[in-house]
Formats: sequence, C-alpha cells, structure tokens
Amino acid sequence: MIAPPSAARAAILEQLARRRPTWIEIDLDALEANARALGRACGGRPVWAVVKADAYGHGAIPCARALEAAGVHGLVVALADEGVALRRAGMELPILLSGPLPAGGAEVLVEHAIAPALSRVEDLEALARAARSLGRDADYHLELDTGMTRMGLSPSDLPAFAAAARGAARCHLRTVLSHLAPVSEPGGPAARRQSEALGGLVAQVRRAWGQAVPAHLASSPALCGFPGAMWDMVRPGLLLYGVLPHPRLRPPIPLRPVLSFRTVAVLVRPVPAGTAVGYEGLHVTPAATRIAVIAAGYADGLLRDAGGRAEVLAGGRLMPLVGAVNMDLAQVDAGADAVLHAGDVVTLIGTDGGATLRLEDLCARTGRTPYEWLTGLGSRVPRFFLRGETLVEAGAGANGMVE
Repeated sequence: MIAPPSAARAAILEQLARRRPTWIEIDLDALEANARALGRACGGRPVWAVVKADAYGHGAIPCARALEAAGVHGLVVALADEGVALRRAGMELPILLSGPLPAGGAEVLVEHAIAPALSRVEDLEALARAARSLGRDADYHLELDTGMTRMGLSPSDLPAFAAAARGAARCHLRTVLSHLAPVSEPGGPAARRQSEALGGLVAQVRRAWGQAVPAHLASSPALCGFPGAMWDMVRPGLLLYGVLPHPRLRPPIPLRPVLSFRTVAVLVRPVPAGTAVGYEGLHVTPAATRIAVIAAGYADGLLRDAGGRAEVLAGGRLMPLVGAVNMDLAQVDAGADAVLHAGDVVTLIGTDGGATLRLEDLCARTGRTPYEWLTGLGSRVPRFFLRGETLVEAGAGANGMVE
C-alpha cells in the first residue's frame, strides 16, 4: 500500500477537494538555499536571478520574494509585463529587461523603474524620450554581441552608441553584458573567444563612458563549466531552481530541486494481455496488468509523446506511462499487483516513497530540454508554495483560484 500523504500534501489535497487533483509544489526553502549557495560559489559576486517565463514555470512573484530574502541583487525578466507584475507585487529590487523594448515605446519601463538591455541607438533614443517625457532618470544595460548573433550591439556600432549616450542626459548605463552561445560546452574554445571579445569591448566602454562599468556574461551553463566567465556579476536561471541546463554539465555546488509535479490516479482497472490502450491503440499490454488513468495530460505540461518513454512514481515505485498522453489524462501501467489504487498520489517530477524522479530523467527519456519541460507546465495547474511541511501560499490555475 502507498503511505498516507505528508502534512503538506494533505493540506494541498484538502484545498483541491472540489477541483481537479493535479498540482505543482514549490519548495521555497530549497530556492533560497540554492540562491545563497550559488552566491558563495561565485565568490560573493552579485547574483541577478532570472525569473522570466513565470520563473521557469515556478511562479514568478512568490519566487522573487524568496530570492530577495536570499539576498539576490536583482531580477531578470524577458517581457515588460513580467517586470510590471513584479513591481505591482511590491518588488523593489533592480529589474533588468533582457528582451526587446515594448513596441509602444519605453514609457512603461521608465514608469516602473525597469532597466532594459539595449542593443540599438534607436532604443536608447526611445528610452531618452520616455525619460524626458516623464521627467525621470532611466537606467539601462548595454548588451554587446560577442558571438551569439541574436540581441546585442555589433562591436562596429559601439562608437555611434557611445556618441548617442553622451546626448541622453537622463539615461544612465549600469552594466555591460553579453550572452554565451555554447550551452553543452560552456568552457570550450567558442566560449573562451566570446569572453575574450567581451573583455576588449568592456575596455572600450569604460574608456568611452569614463567609469568602471560592471560586466556580466555567466548564466547557468557558464556557472557549471566556465568559471572564467563570471566577470563582475552572474545571472543564473535554471540552477536557482535546482535543475541542470545540460546533461554534460555538473553544478558548481550541490543544489536542491525546487519543483514537484503531482497528480492523482482517478481510475485503476485490470486488463488482460493483448489489450490496446489509449488513442490509436499505440500501446498493447504484453501481459495481464492494471492500467491506471491519471488526471494530467499535455495541457498540463505532460508531453503528448511521453507515453512509452517516460515513467511516473507512485509509492516509491517507477511505473511506465503507456499509450498516447491525452489533453487531460494519461495512462500508466501499474503492474499486476495491487499497489496503486484510485485516489493515490502519482508523482511526475519529484520525490515520493523514498525514490526520486528528476526532471533531468524525463529530459533524457523524452529528448527535450529542461527549459522546454518547465516552461511548458500548464498555466491551469495550481502552484502551492511550501516551507518544510507548511503550506504558505497557494497560486491560481486557469480554472480558478485556490481557496
């Protein structure tokens, strides 16, 4: 038999009693511990925490509060709306917008003290216009292209940008940054070339602006395999949440997974050998067994093609997903013995019954990256924020607020 739920899980199930029992647990203690450990591993350099894409599916506002408590120096978002939401929630940390300026202009950034990473003279001019219009000063970061060929000012355009900056009296440069292209080999020759290129450009910026502008390059992959890329500050994302960005990499220090993804078996039925399971009968049982139907599907973030490749965890036992994952449901081969019953908790990511199913395991079996898995976790799945065995906050899924 599967053991009774923990105190935290019992509290979650009580809140979900009138709803669909599929949820995500966020361990805020683990998040804070990871942030502090990464700060120490980076020699005390300022840590700017990446909380874009709803903190990689973890819940941006509760996670940002925990990261602030852990002592991070700033937050990184990809969209202006993400930064505005943090400000409206009361966050006072500096916020860096790593993505493009809003199409309508920079006023919303100046109004909410969100500093964009600029790559074009036109964007600096838009920021300067917004600062003049609102009668406020505006901070910005200068992103330089050292080999990513995405966002970033081309080195040849740096003199023109510096000239424009001298005329943007209310706009203040805070840092210089670039982005590493290599993820699987962050300390390899290509990454070293990028870091060297950044060094030459930073020297030019410091001469042109007449100040010792801090520089940063290292995101999570670099922190795993390229200490030389740390520069003056670091901006981890995935590592904060206790997940490795690539299977070849190892974390600089031990980290704790922050997210668990769970659901419930809604039906368990015996079936004979030779039974076709699910849409198109993609799985046929090789022997008599019990098929469990779980209340999670691809609309919740469980990949449609995970059947036949991924596993779930129930009562400390791994069980294979079988057949096509549906939009709202999926099937599990629970085995011929009566271990799993209707109403039992099934873990898709996390620890249960002394065993652990890591996100990295799912990535290895499905051929997807952890970024895809995490940001694909459905918005309709409620998030529950825990400290130890205490439920401290409940977030909403798209099907309504948690009481």
